Amino acid sequence: MKHNLMIKSMRALACMMLALLVVSCSMLSRNADDIINDMRDARNAQYVNVGSGLLGLGRLISPTLYDAKIGITSVQLLDLSKCNVSVREKFRKRVQNLYKSRYYEEVMTTQRDYDQQTVLVRRDGEYISEIVIANANGTSDTMLVINGHINTDNLERIINDQANYFNN
Repeated sequence: MKHNLMIKSMRALACMMLALLVVSCSMLSRNADDIINDMRDARNAQYVNVGSGLLGLGRLISPTLYDAKIGITSVQLLDLSKCNVSVREKFRKRVQNLYKSRYYEEVMTTQRDYDQQTVLVRRDGEYISEIVIANANGTSDTMLVINGHINTDNLERIINDQANYFNN
């Protein structure tokens, strides 16, 4: 009798630990890198990763960011505008889940009809370690992820410069 009770309690403990593992893994997968890694291999998806070496050439793309010397270490861009509707819908749902993540803070959202642009940040103390700019509309779904050790004073400068990222 004692042996059966002990086996049942061990099973309950093992099930609870497994459930905790599943929940924690699902919470960890709610970040922009996971979305990009999952979606960049979709058919017709376009993905660019610019490391710190190429960022020195940033003056050609964005003089504002280059002049700011704001500590950007990498930039990733995912463009799903040529993908099918189901891939783009999946992307939009995953971006919506970022709002719910406790790791991101919403800085700005603009919405006009079907167009929505959102800026989320992940803070590391008084600095920003990640800026996510997601653009979803009827013809284009894109995500820009800027990583680094960015001073909060430069956040407005980056957000104002975002129009240069999404011009086709």
